[in-house]
Amino acid sequence: MKTIVNYINLASALFLVFTAIFHNFRVHEIGYYVFFTSYILEIVLEKRWNNFQWNKKNLYYTGMLLFFLLPLLYRPFDTDTYFKLLFEKRYPLLGIGIIGLLGVNGKYKLNYFLNTIIISSVLSILYLIVFKVGVSEFITSPTRDYLFTIQRIEHINSHMMFNFYLNLALISIWYMISRSWRQTRTMNRYLYIGAMTLIFFILYLSEGRSGFLASIMLMCAFIFFEIWKRKKTLGLMLALMIPFVFVALASGHKRLSEEQVKNEPRLFLWEAAVEVIENSSPLGNGMSRAQEKYDICRNEHETPEFKYLWHDVHRVRFIDCHNQYLQITMEFGILGIGLLLFLLIYPGFIVDNQRKLLALFILCLSAYQSIFDMFITGQFCFLFCFLTLLLLVVPNNIDHTARQQHGQPAITDDSTPLKHSDI
Repeated sequence: MKTIVNYINLASALFLVFTAIFHNFRVHEIGYYVFFTSYILEIVLEKRWNNFQWNKKNLYYTGMLLFFLLPLLYRPFDTDTYFKLLFEKRYPLLGIGIIGLLGVNGKYKLNYFLNTIIISSVLSILYLIVFKVGVSEFITSPTRDYLFTIQRIEHINSHMMFNFYLNLALISIWYMISRSWRQTRTMNRYLYIGAMTLIFFILYLSEGRSGFLASIMLMCAFIFFEIWKRKKTLGLMLALMIPFVFVALASGHKRLSEEQVKNEPRLFLWEAAVEVIENSSPLGNGMSRAQEKYDICRNEHETPEFKYLWHDVHRVRFIDCHNQYLQITMEFGILGIGLLLFLLIYPGFIVDNQRKLLALFILCLSAYQSIFDMFITGQFCFLFCFLTLLLLVVPNNIDHTARQQHGQPAITDDSTPLKHSDI
């Protein structure tokens, strides 16, 4: 019975990660129901509370649960206008926080999830090219980027989630081939490299500037670290060249022109948020009240073009500031921004050594994405929370296998008890 439940939980977790790239996927809710229900069954069947031990990882997930509880702590002083809408987006913080404290079953393996991200990214791209745009049209049309974008928005997702997911796939490919190159079959090496090339090309075509810039930074970092491992002098020389390579690649993107950057609507959204923060208590306003104040400020700052597009054409009624740091500071002040930075930074200090670079790339990408969108409190919430499980809780079978084949002892999961000095 336990084995069956374990496999159901694993399958539902893989399903949720695989479909995270899609918006409005109708069976998402079923996936969440199966995943969390099977996990509750695991807790009961395995009596997982008996193995609980207070350690650094549990400190992190306690912080995640506290971050989830902040809206409830402020609830007596908050309003009802946006409370339900905003609070329900944060439920993954509660679910994954509990999972982080109690652990996952033994069927979980890191490479399962990294490969799932890669496969989902590639299949999504191929689906759009083959079945929606058309292979010949995609190859020959000078407007392939526009054709791909239209189909992607309709059938997959907005560029923010799509590009973030594709960048996760780039990180996953790099980690898989970097940590287990000798153990990877020749055909699989070609498949990984081909997938990386395809994903980077699609990111170049994207209308999303932040995702494309992130992909350049990641690719440059991958090349640097791989060369540094083999020859440090050459790595240092490459590091001096990276800024010039970055500028050369970035300047070729049509949405990175000076005119496009000046007309970026996020600028006035951020200005309005800063104004709210300046006129608020150091402890913030509460989740719903902060959005109410922001609505007033934003209306004073918004441009006619933005008002026409968002209000008249798309009829969007709820508009946040598109910056996680500013939004959480408006809501919960120094307490909120402190906990947010804790969630984004602390895993890098407690992750095992074999996943240090993987954690660095994922956490930096998450922190970077938080500049341009609601991240931990928006559509990325479940994905980010689950990524922390991959870094801190899920066994790293990639390095385990590689070390065993080289005659070295396997690295076990780090569950060092928390000392007073750690706090």
